[in-house]
Amino acid sequence: MSDARVGRCINCGACCRLPNECSFLRRDTEGKHYCSVYSIRPLNCRKYPRAESEFITADTCGYRFDNTVRNNDSIFVLSLIFIRSFIRKVLHVE
Repeated sequence: MSDARVGRCINCGACCRLPNECSFLRRDTEGKHYCSVYSIRPLNCRKYPRAESEFITADTCGYRFDNTVRNNDSIFVLSLIFIRSFIRKVLHVE
């Protein structure tokens, strides 16, 4: 993970909706998002965003990188699709 990453998760849920909403994403009574498999989520989910090159949720995410240029590049989308597929296979979710 990049040492330039600063901030904290603000439960926006943006990283869990790339490109489609993750089936484990939930919303509490206050409207905050949370992961229903948070304690066993994959490492990529735990560390997102790891580097500026995969940071495609800069407009809503509570994390920042020093000198990050905000854009919506789709560099990391395929990795997130793989992660969602992996979780579904492990937990046998349709």
